[in-house]
Amino acid sequence: MMNRIEWIGIALACTALATGCDNTDVTTPFGDSATEGGGTAIDIDSDGDTASVTDTLDSDSQGTVSESATATDSGQDSSTGEDSDTAPTTGDPSAGGSTTTTASGSESGDGTTGPGPDCIEDTDCDPGSICEDSECVPGCTGMQACGDGFDCCEGECIDINTDLQHCGTCGNVCEAPDKQAISCDGKSCQVGECDDGFFDCDGVAGCESEIECACEPAAEQPCYPGPAGTEDVGICTGGTQQCNPFGTGWGACVGFVLPEALEVCANGLDDDCNGAPDDIVDVDGDGWTFCDNDCCEDEFECGSPTLVNPGAFEFVGNGVDDDCDPATSDVVAAPDCSPAAIFGGVDADDMAEAMDLCQFTTLAEPLETRKWGVISAEFLTSEGTAPTAAHLAAMMDSSSAIMSDYGTGGVAPTSGNTMAGMSSGWMRDAGDPGYIPPNTGATFGVSHNPPAAYLAANGGNLPSSASCNGACASGSGANDSILLRLTIRVPTNALSFNYDLRFFSSEYWTYACTEFNDFYLALLTSGAAGLPADGNISFDSNSNPISVNNGFFEHCVANGCYTCPNGSGALAGTGMEVGNTGGGTVWLNTAAPIVPGEVITLDLTIFDVSDNALDSNILLDGFEWSIEPSDVGTEPQ
Repeated sequence: MMNRIEWIGIALACTALATGCDNTDVTTPFGDSATEGGGTAIDIDSDGDTASVTDTLDSDSQGTVSESATATDSGQDSSTGEDSDTAPTTGDPSAGGSTTTTASGSESGDGTTGPGPDCIEDTDCDPGSICEDSECVPGCTGMQACGDGFDCCEGECIDINTDLQHCGTCGNVCEAPDKQAISCDGKSCQVGECDDGFFDCDGVAGCESEIECACEPAAEQPCYPGPAGTEDVGICTGGTQQCNPFGTGWGACVGFVLPEALEVCANGLDDDCNGAPDDIVDVDGDGWTFCDNDCCEDEFECGSPTLVNPGAFEFVGNGVDDDCDPATSDVVAAPDCSPAAIFGGVDADDMAEAMDLCQFTTLAEPLETRKWGVISAEFLTSEGTAPTAAHLAAMMDSSSAIMSDYGTGGVAPTSGNTMAGMSSGWMRDAGDPGYIPPNTGATFGVSHNPPAAYLAANGGNLPSSASCNGACASGSGANDSILLRLTIRVPTNALSFNYDLRFFSSEYWTYACTEFNDFYLALLTSGAAGLPADGNISFDSNSNPISVNNGFFEHCVANGCYTCPNGSGALAGTGMEVGNTGGGTVWLNTAAPIVPGEVITLDLTIFDVSDNALDSNILLDGFEWSIEPSDVGTEPQ
């Protein structure tokens, strides 16, 4: 269907050519007739010189538009109208040229009309174009659609199947993610592959990571940071760890239970996750665990953990709680446990305490309370047998005593307030109750043999001695004997022990180098190496046992080869000075090796040899443990 401008152009052409248009009323395609005001009427004069065109709106229109055109063939025919649109017409060639008639009323002198407008409204243009300034340009409106395959978005025809600003629908912009390709699939934005060297680990558009993805963000996996083989054993359980929000690594493992360094004591659980509940490990191998009150299990705690446990003795001054007992001082020595002299009713425990063995224990003591100490102390005969009741009474009331001094010559304890004394007669000095002079002697009417093991080790006899008088044979028998047997658990940190002794005999020097040579023996049963075969640890420098013939007699009245370098002053008040025949040694110290933690037996015995007359005495004191090793030997203090 032609538009108005096209029709006007045709009408003008007809007028110019005067063909088929003479005196004819033509009804235009825009109305039924010119008179109805609903179309355009073209009136052409009979001579063909003039044509007029009139365009009116129907009476019911909201406005009136009139168009008129006049065409002439004289020189410069003109056509006028109120529209500014142009339409081409063709002039009559017989008029001598072509003319151009325009809506503005001008016509070219050559008889040919000029170019008219492309459009008046959008619908004058093809789909995908709109009318702007009488020209069809790319665009669209709600009334002017786009061509096939395009949608109108913001006045532009867009292929929403591929356009990144209008993907699938107008206004759906595909934002370009970081380091990642993007495209439109006709429905939605689609991200593509990451740029080389970049990775999308967080599941969000964009390749933000230069580290390869380790996991999916927020994903969880089981974990266990404990030693291999302990997970799900005992109390040990695994945990979980979550992937970080960036997907580049796993977070910390949480919720796990690891093995305890040490088992919890007696809780019935496998706290160290080794498959065995309550198997407390003795880390330092000293026989005690921390559940047994061992306060040091490694060298970082105390330097020498094997020497620190409840079984150790407190070594004063070393800055270590050796026995794991806060109640024992590391600064001050243990208090004296034998404060006063005892005459009569003395028992073996009193003797041990007077020697400064103040700690007692039991053989079957539970490990957590197992300490060193005297397991038992008892009076026996020289044969190691239990005495008769009468003999035991004599031992407790006569042959033993707890003394604070001996005589008036200055013989006093080496440690503490008291010392233990034993005698083959009465253990008294002249100032003590029940005193009987030793050079007169007392007899209890009991006879035994020396210890069997000692005899066996010496060929079945008491050994002879070497003195300033030469080799001195010994007598036989063990009369009026008393034996103090001490069964002791050795401290776990002790390598040796020592004790003090002092020997007095009323037979010296009158019966020296005769068969009447009273003996004192200290027989040690221990697993330590280097002990004498006969077990006797108290002997002089010539290996003579402590007897009338030993080489330690220094307190006496000189006689012959017995020089008595210290004189007889120390014998005052003892009864040994009577008749200038008795003598005594200085304080001696015997040391011996032991095995830490073992149970030893120490038999200390004194007896008359070959008769029951003229008695001998032994004083005992100052027993102590040592952390240093020692050989067997006895030396003057």
